[in-house]
Amino acid sequence: MTSDASHQNQRTAKPFRRQLDTLIHRELALMWGRFSTLVLLIAQAPLIAYFIGVAWRNEEPKRMTFFVMVLAAVWMGCMNACTAIVRERAIFERERMFQLNLNAYLGSKFLILVVMIAIQSVLLLIVQAKLMRLTGGVTAHVGYFLTLTLAGSASAALGLLISACSKTNYGAVLAVPILLMPQIIFSEPTLGANIDKKIPGLIADFTITRWAFPVMETFIQREWEWSLIFEALFFLGVGGAGLLFLSGLKLKLDEWD
Repeated sequence: MTSDASHQNQRTAKPFRRQLDTLIHRELALMWGRFSTLVLLIAQAPLIAYFIGVAWRNEEPKRMTFFVMVLAAVWMGCMNACTAIVRERAIFERERMFQLNLNAYLGSKFLILVVMIAIQSVLLLIVQAKLMRLTGGVTAHVGYFLTLTLAGSASAALGLLISACSKTNYGAVLAVPILLMPQIIFSEPTLGANIDKKIPGLIADFTITRWAFPVMETFIQREWEWSLIFEALFFLGVGGAGLLFLSGLKLKLDEWD
């Protein structure tokens, strides 16, 4: 029985891997076909970084600098993803009738989005470093990159959920600033001591900035707060996975309507 189960798992796994590879290649081809859009998406990072660098030109980063950097990653991740599903909803529904694997479909999109936000994070840091004194050694800069990439990836998962719930591209794009406002309002730099109140604090716990911002701060300290870093990165990862699950659940529920 164990051998039969193993062979069955292999037979079900292969289609997933084949579909994932095929969908990734197709997604890359589609991105290349929308080259002007791809350029605009990538150009977000150096443009935003230029504004941040000019705002703190020749200065070391302050607390608000790190907060704006995290907001930039959250914005880019969500904007990259918000139309990824809705723009091809008709194609998705047709392919689902021919055994399209939902996990492979979402996985292909998310993996491409993670690579995109990683590239944007590198560009953000490079341009900022040219304009301001982005403190910390190599290890700290790696920490900045990983935190921004993870925050942007969690935000990309939020963008996929927005896309799965939207009926039109316009509706998806319109939803992004509405859903990102809590990332600004319910944050420690904005609320100050009010963050400790019950309702603001509860809402803040469900924001991406709540977990990414303190990690960015700790990288400029001589003694890193490892417990804070691991806790924050854990919740960013779990939050991103949860948002991806909800995206898949929404697409699955739509099939039953």
